Amino acid sequence: MIVLCPKCQARYQLEEKQFSGRSEVQLWCKKCQTTFAAKAPAENAAVAPPPVSPAALDATVVSKKVAELPKDKAVALSVTQGPLRGKIFPVTKPQILVGRLGADIEVDDPNVSRKHCALEVHGSTALMQDLGSANGTFVNEQKIQTCQLEHLSEFRIGATTLMFTVTDKQ
Repeated sequence: MIVLCPKCQARYQLEEKQFSGRSEVQLWCKKCQTTFAAKAPAENAAVAPPPVSPAALDATVVSKKVAELPKDKAVALSVTQGPLRGKIFPVTKPQILVGRLGADIEVDDPNVSRKHCALEVHGSTALMQDLGSANGTFVNEQKIQTCQLEHLSEFRIGATTLMFTVTDKQ
C-alpha cells in the first residue's frame, strides 16, 4: 500500500506484514523529518496505488506503538558532557527532534547536525533514531541507527553526551 506523509506529501510503500496485526504503525518521513501514523488497510479493500519510483518509497517504521508521555512522570534530556554540561531539556511532547538548529531540543555543538536524531517516547522508555547525521549517534561508544532508551540511558551526539531521564513529577 502507498501512504503519504501528511506534511510534505512524500510517498512511501508499506507491506501488510509491517503492521504485524496492528491497526497502525508510526512512520518517519526522511524528506521532512515528520513522524506520522499509517493505518492498516481494510481487509478486502481494493486500492490501486499510483505509479511511484522505487527510490521515493523509503520510509522507516519507527514504532508499532503510539508515542505517549507518561502521565505521572517528567521526561528530560540532561547534558552530562560537552559544551552544555549541566543543562536540562524537558521533553514536553512524545515525539521530538534533537539537533543543532531548528529542532525541538537545540544542542549548540558544531559536531551536531541540524536534524541529528529523533526521540519517540513510549511511557518510561523512548525509541531513538539517528536521522542520517554527519557524525553519527552513539550509545556505549557504538554507532547506532535506532536504540531503545530507558531511564538513565546515555547517548552521544557530536561532543555532547545526553542522559534520558524519567522522574516523578513534583
